[in-house]
Amino acid sequence: MSDSDLIPRAAGGDPAAFQALVERHRPMVYRVAYQFAGNHHDAEDIAQDVFLKVFRSLDRFRYDAQLTSWLYRIVMNACIDHRRRQKSGGWVPGEEAEGTLLNMPEESPGPEARAYGGEIGQALEAEIGRLPAGQRVIFIMRHHQGLKLTEIAEALGLAEGTVKRQLHAAVHRLRHALTRANVLASANGAAGGGA
Repeated sequence: MSDSDLIPRAAGGDPAAFQALVERHRPMVYRVAYQFAGNHHDAEDIAQDVFLKVFRSLDRFRYDAQLTSWLYRIVMNACIDHRRRQKSGGWVPGEEAEGTLLNMPEESPGPEARAYGGEIGQALEAEIGRLPAGQRVIFIMRHHQGLKLTEIAEALGLAEGTVKRQLHAAVHRLRHALTRANVLASANGAAGGGA
């Protein structure tokens, strides 16, 4: 069944329909929560909070909107609330603070990740983690989650022009950082090769 079939049934009190929506969208909700929290325990708490909010407000869902955009907004708000509860300042959509919102665990990648991403992939992920919070969220939503600019704007409650500017700034920063890293690596390789 499609979301548009399940939503009215779930809003009407059908537990099976609500469970089907949860199972369908939980991976995305958890993934976004994990990207913010950086650990399984907090991501689970955030995901549970999200679906409680969805359960309580599903009857107010506007059918002219995409469910995924609506869910993103709820997830983002839950992540921000969670961060505020941890007394670390939190991030407000559109804010340009340099503080880290993503707190990805510092784990070394497995053989599959190394084979897939290589040094460039690792360098890119490290640079994404260094982006300002607003730029990082938008970059992840666009390039990791595959959302359109209009969906990101709707999910974050921002103007589409703001999303475009933030995304452009993120791409520019990443390109500059990776170019600089490549130049340094090449210089180190040349210095080592000449010995």
